Amino acid sequence: MKKIIAMLLALAMVFALAACGSSGTNSAPADNGSNVTAPAASDASDPYADLDPVTINCVTIFESETGIVRALKYMGEQLSERTNGKLTMEIYDAGQTGGENEQAEALVIGEVDMAAFGTLPISTYATEYSFFDSPFVFADGEHFMNAWDGALGDGMREKLSAAGLYTFGAMGRGYRHITSSVPINSIEDMKGLVIRTPQSALFTDTFGALGCVCVPIALTELFTSLQTGVAQASEGPWDQIVSSKLYEVQKYIVESTYYYSISMWCMNQSFYENLPEAYRILIDEVAAEALDYGTEQSNQMAEEQKQVCVDAGCTILELGDLTPYLEAVSDVMNRFYAEKWTVTSAEEVASYRT
Repeated sequence: MKKIIAMLLALAMVFALAACGSSGTNSAPADNGSNVTAPAASDASDPYADLDPVTINCVTIFESETGIVRALKYMGEQLSERTNGKLTMEIYDAGQTGGENEQAEALVIGEVDMAAFGTLPISTYATEYSFFDSPFVFADGEHFMNAWDGALGDGMREKLSAAGLYTFGAMGRGYRHITSSVPINSIEDMKGLVIRTPQSALFTDTFGALGCVCVPIALTELFTSLQTGVAQASEGPWDQIVSSKLYEVQKYIVESTYYYSISMWCMNQSFYENLPEAYRILIDEVAAEALDYGTEQSNQMAEEQKQVCVDAGCTILELGDLTPYLEAVSDVMNRFYAEKWTVTSAEEVASYRT
């Protein structure tokens, strides 16, 4: 991981130096790894005039045309524009620097400055808060965000801070839905359904409680497993359904609200704290704007992605009232609260529902 990051950063610096040479300007990288160059001339009307230029190196596994990367690019553009080029971002998307586990490790030790994840930091560094990463915990996206922005979210962020991660917030990616080769109109249709799930007990245990036969399969093998009948169904957000072209091998897509997908953005705590206060204030402000922008982008793209599936001939169904599903997974949920989610209770989580 370290070699990959170093190589990518080295290439970026070579191009940057070449560009500087052609324009007749001089700059030199700082020793602290954050690509700091000499300050520009002071300008009383510019609050950043006396500050050193800084480049934020940001990594993510998500592809360039996702709402997540669009939002990261928006953040970079705004930071550069509002600081007259003093504060910039270099974005390494599509897993150029490895998977999320590798990126999280690199972020914690300071090999990179920032990363946009799914929810991996929670399951890795704040496991007692992994209810934020479980199906059938929150009724809908509003319920999720109420808890995320409340005391439970504060506790999770404190835990991540202790691990060396500063958390900006979360952008919505939309709900996870079920694709299937057979229609699902009620909980009875889930019994015996062979469904691909992530390699997570939070998913295998809950879908197993619904009567499904859970088969953990790598995302890269999902299409083939559905095409060959190794699995009858899968679950995931619209961007996964479309990017994996599941509409070619699944006849039905069942919309639901059992899991609200997010992307959480984190920065290395030490890197953040060592930035000038003016930069920290601006980064917090622009990150909040970018997260809102990313949510809007994802919502818009979800409608477009749904239409792709409809045009391909998929029938759209609705899971409907979650009550029978929640009753079926209640024993599993109670076990998770007792053994994993000891910082809270089902009653407290439910209290965030409006």
